[in-house]
Amino acid sequence: MSQNRRTFLSYLPLAGVLPAGQAAAASPPGSLSGRLLSAVEDIPLVDSHEHIYAEEDRIRQGMDFFTLVKHYVLQDAVSAGLPRDSVEVVLNEKASVADRWRAFEPFWKHVRFTSYGQALRIAVRDIYGVEEISAATLSKINDRMSQQNKPGIYKRVLIDRGKILYSVLDDKWNAAPVKPDSRYFVYARRFDRFVTPAGRGDVEELEKLTGVSITSLAGLKRAMERSFEQSLGADMVTVKSTLADHREIIYHEVEQADAERDFESLMAAQVALPEGFRTRFRRPFRQLEDHMFHHLIRLAEAHGLPMQIHTGQHAGNGNVLTNSKPTHLTNLFFLYPKVKFDLFHMSHPYQGELAVLAKTFPNVYADFCWAYTISGPVARRALHEMMETAPINKILGFGGDYFCAEMSYAHSRMARQSIAQVLSEKVENGFCTEDEALEIAQMVLHNNPASLFPRRRG
Repeated sequence: MSQNRRTFLSYLPLAGVLPAGQAAAASPPGSLSGRLLSAVEDIPLVDSHEHIYAEEDRIRQGMDFFTLVKHYVLQDAVSAGLPRDSVEVVLNEKASVADRWRAFEPFWKHVRFTSYGQALRIAVRDIYGVEEISAATLSKINDRMSQQNKPGIYKRVLIDRGKILYSVLDDKWNAAPVKPDSRYFVYARRFDRFVTPAGRGDVEELEKLTGVSITSLAGLKRAMERSFEQSLGADMVTVKSTLADHREIIYHEVEQADAERDFESLMAAQVALPEGFRTRFRRPFRQLEDHMFHHLIRLAEAHGLPMQIHTGQHAGNGNVLTNSKPTHLTNLFFLYPKVKFDLFHMSHPYQGELAVLAKTFPNVYADFCWAYTISGPVARRALHEMMETAPINKILGFGGDYFCAEMSYAHSRMARQSIAQVLSEKVENGFCTEDEALEIAQMVLHNNPASLFPRRRG
């Protein structure tokens, strides 16, 4: 191993742990690693995926340390053994800070070194200037969060600190389309509820949402089309699907007559519905779902919009991982060659499958949103391999995938450091020159997502 590589790795044993402003300084001035990290930190990011609250909503509802914990550190704590009654205490805003910390602290010890834990530590340290998370510092953290939770916080955190030019916002908060703040976001919209209604009540909700009477499959399609038009009016730039959380993402070609029979059965309540985890396996109206998903893709195709699809690891505790294999989608890539499919989360742990799909299908893109907080080492290995497998214009380097701007900022720090580390190793291994490494960084962090999700002006 070369001296430069040993030096670089010694300064970043856990990518993302160092606070902002210290990472670049840690690398020797003028070294390859220092130059690359400094340059990567200056690139204005286009963030491919976020769930961030509207600024006015977060200011109105207030924020504290445990708001940051909810997404995703609490999930690691549950995995570590945090019992359900303790989860309820942690999430209880009316409980005392001391009680909430007592419930959380034994399991924080176990998860502080996961990538989720690292992101929380970075956010608290960089944004609120607190080096250690402990019972002794919680009051200081909460006081500083309260002081800074005012108009302009997104500019300070996302743009000024994070150098995040804009983000693709998955609007999961609103039933009807709501145009996001164009200073920070462009719009992704879900139509999953039109694909997977499970009873008359769901259909009635769709009628209220769109103003379209739904008494047949044709009516359900018209309602989806109306919602699509409304979303275009809110400047939607991409369609988003999270159906992998609910079912296997194999979408067969289904004849209209078969889908109509499913719709009639649904409306007649003729089928006993599965409950709990069994819904991930048993889909009583699967033919209707498959047919409607193809209808959604055709709408995206007609309007020239890409499709963002959840693949790989799921959020939360417990799910059916094999439902979300990216190769399940292969027939769609053949059927809709004009639609660009942006496959999320590096498809972890199926990143090898994603690399081959991005290599062989012109319309498949590999998105590293959520990746560095899933696992920094896994994301770096996947990026190493992806760069030598798929065309570089097929890789989207970062998406925060958080509710809170502080956490998205922290994730962006982890992403920049990981990408700089990978590129430093690539240069030292003779894969590319330093200038080429900077070109790659510019493409994966800015040019590629900006091309796929352009920001509308005016």
